[in-house]
Amino acid sequence: MGKPPFKNIVIHGIVRDEQGRKMSKSLGNSLDPLELIEMYSADSLRFSLALITSLDCDTKVNKSKFEIGRNFSTKIWNAAGFIQMNTEKVQGFKFSDYFKDGGLSKLSSPLTSDDRHLLYACDLACKEMRDILSKYRIQDGALRIYDFFWTQICDWYVEYAKDAFNGDDDARRETVMAILADVFSKALRLLHPYMPFVTEEVAHELGYIGENESIMSSSYPQGYTDEEKAQWGVDEEIYAYVNAKREMITAGRALRGEYKVNPSASVKITIAANDASIADKLSCDIDSLKNALRAEVDIKAGASDLAMPGTLTKLGTIYLSLDGLVDKEAESKRVAAELQKTRGFIKSIEAKLSNADFVAHAPAAIVEGQRTKLAELTANVEKLEKLAKLFA
Repeated sequence: MGKPPFKNIVIHGIVRDEQGRKMSKSLGNSLDPLELIEMYSADSLRFSLALITSLDCDTKVNKSKFEIGRNFSTKIWNAAGFIQMNTEKVQGFKFSDYFKDGGLSKLSSPLTSDDRHLLYACDLACKEMRDILSKYRIQDGALRIYDFFWTQICDWYVEYAKDAFNGDDDARRETVMAILADVFSKALRLLHPYMPFVTEEVAHELGYIGENESIMSSSYPQGYTDEEKAQWGVDEEIYAYVNAKREMITAGRALRGEYKVNPSASVKITIAANDASIADKLSCDIDSLKNALRAEVDIKAGASDLAMPGTLTKLGTIYLSLDGLVDKEAESKRVAAELQKTRGFIKSIEAKLSNADFVAHAPAAIVEGQRTKLAELTANVEKLEKLAKLFA
């Protein structure tokens, strides 16, 4: 025809079987896509392959890897069901109002830090997905939309929204629903090239589009304008703050788990914020912190060294009071036994590393591994010694 047949060519790695062999009829190691579709669905097959197939190296595949896409589909359906279930709590709500740019022009209550964080994360996802796909980084795009949908929307904001939907503030419910509906519509459109069937069905079920319309003909999300973000107070600073706050919440939950505190037990947590400005920000979020940590929360400004277990985070130190929650005598014995065992391991490794023959003749990776292990055990001893003082 006198023209190059293709303008752009994408070369990706070979999809191999779990032993690293090329798939072929003679080896009988090929996976039947129709069988996989029957087991996991077409979208699960499509998304899983995009997620695990790199442009830079070959990929080993077995059937279990397609569970990634199936689990992701389930997560999307569950989130959509949660949103749909709560629409009756907002009078006159229409999803179709949020399937276009400018859907958030009217918000009925002030935005919290978590609201603004999600809007920033959504804007970032829209811009990054456009850039990623323009460069044909298919796997990077799958990872990016997976993290945005699963982590930002489902794991954090949906959980946060439950308090608003179950509360008595009508304006707050309307605001949270509007944000969820707008962000969810953008997430569906970002995901559509990877999972066309699920996103089409969800868009129809929620009422984003009419019976004779298709998500396929909708515009790919642009994100939010600079004017909108300025109006809402959406910027990188609030995004970083909420990320750090989530790190603190995760640390608080880890403390509960470390001391085997019953998940339903009411606990007392003290946060020693790095400075007064951070303490003020955390105080504004006190209700969401209480709900996320399932605890009574006391916030102080400035450094503090309390006689209770704590974890240092970017925003300050979070402490967990163990009064009435654990058997101090039993914990004291457990910590003492753990200390003795750990010190025994340290003594054994120190003996190895002090042996000149071992250091000279053992593979460098083995020697370095022993040094790393020694550092980890030494740090653990320091932690256990602090615990021993708490239970003394």
